[in-house]
Amino acid sequence: MTDAVALPLRERKKAETWTALHEAAASLALQHGVEQATVEAIAANAGVSPRTFFNYFQAKEDAILGLREPVLEASLLAEISVTADDLVGQVSRLLMTVASTALGGDDRARRRQLIARDPHLGRRHMDYMVKAETLVCQALAGVLGQESAWADGVEGFGPEESARMLVMIAGVPIRFKLTSADFDPVEGISAETLQPSLALLRHLLRKLS
Repeated sequence: MTDAVALPLRERKKAETWTALHEAAASLALQHGVEQATVEAIAANAGVSPRTFFNYFQAKEDAILGLREPVLEASLLAEISVTADDLVGQVSRLLMTVASTALGGDDRARRRQLIARDPHLGRRHMDYMVKAETLVCQALAGVLGQESAWADGVEGFGPEESARMLVMIAGVPIRFKLTSADFDPVEGISAETLQPSLALLRHLLRKLS
């Protein structure tokens, strides 16, 4: 995320308020439980009004986990080459990048602790990951639609269906890494640590084709 110091004053203040609300919500949930972490309590601890809270978060669960609407930068989409051999890898890395924009705050360990204590928070977290996948699907469908090899359809399926299948396949190595014994939830996942999982997927696809 852009360094807050480099942001204009208005944007910097918005970022500070977002962080204050998130920290207040996460702390209250850890100390007193999600039920006691009401919007009113969160807002009071952050020094803002409950009305202001809803300018930043849709629900208290979003504030507790630091969730926000995912974003896909046009520059990232422009880097996708549908004719490249590593299309699945490109989409996997794009998925990771877009998903990361839905997660504010740097305390991965705390987020996992909160989800472990309150499973319904995990469902809310997954809702935002689905939003990220949908965003990538829609954008990728637009890219495929501009390529004749994809726009005309593949096995009777149009660009939208092809994009959805590609995103599902691209998500496999990510989930594989996330569920591996050597995965460090605090360190997270990166393009570098994802590479072995992508290599395994490519190998398996060649074996199966």
